[in-house]
Amino acid sequence: MQLFYLPGINLSESFGAGNVYLSMPPEESLHAARVLRLKPGDHLSVTDGTGSIALAVVEDPNPKCCEIRIVSVDKSTGKGYSLHIAVAPTKNAARFEWFLEKATEFGIQEITPVYCDHSERQKIRTERLEKVVVAAMKQSLGSFLPVIHEPADLKKIIQSHAGQPNCFIAWVDDAPRPHLKDVCIPGKDVLVLIGPEGDFSPAEITLALNNGFQPVSLGKARLRTETAALASCFIVNLLNE
Repeated sequence: MQLFYLPGINLSESFGAGNVYLSMPPEESLHAARVLRLKPGDHLSVTDGTGSIALAVVEDPNPKCCEIRIVSVDKSTGKGYSLHIAVAPTKNAARFEWFLEKATEFGIQEITPVYCDHSERQKIRTERLEKVVVAAMKQSLGSFLPVIHEPADLKKIIQSHAGQPNCFIAWVDDAPRPHLKDVCIPGKDVLVLIGPEGDFSPAEITLALNNGFQPVSLGKARLRTETAALASCFIVNLLNE
């Protein structure tokens, strides 16, 4: 069944009031009425992006403001932990968007684009990234929309998480380090730092280690930035299965 996104609405709270009629956003209304050609009485699913998915019935398939009636709401309690990846955007925007899409399918909670000493890309269109994760959430029939934070300087991210547990940094060299799967604590919030194509600078690595970040490996292979970020998502999710 097609899933639609209703931002700014708490479906579980709204449904508690009884029979609920809602208007879908213009973009979703257009898709429902013109692309899918839904008619009055047709069923569809909607999510608020905060864990609720509702079964709804089309009342008025207006392409500018589609009216629906909520029939039932299913609320998910979530995973019990938060996975936060702070990653340097790749020079190729499509590669970064690929990461966002796949990470959303895995159920990541937070993503922060970070600017590093060796970053090749300094301009980020957050609104474009938000569209990517919304599309990925709907495609995978998820009910949680990841939070994409405004781009931040890596040093600020490190300092704001100084001394916190389950914070890790991965970089490329031949020095032995424990694998993320062996040191990440299941059931606890996780932050993983992933650097740009040119990797973290020695000063950035030293700053992270001095602020309590644990150095980790993601395996023997040399990974691209977006692959390393996605591998971190996979490892943390697998640990928490």
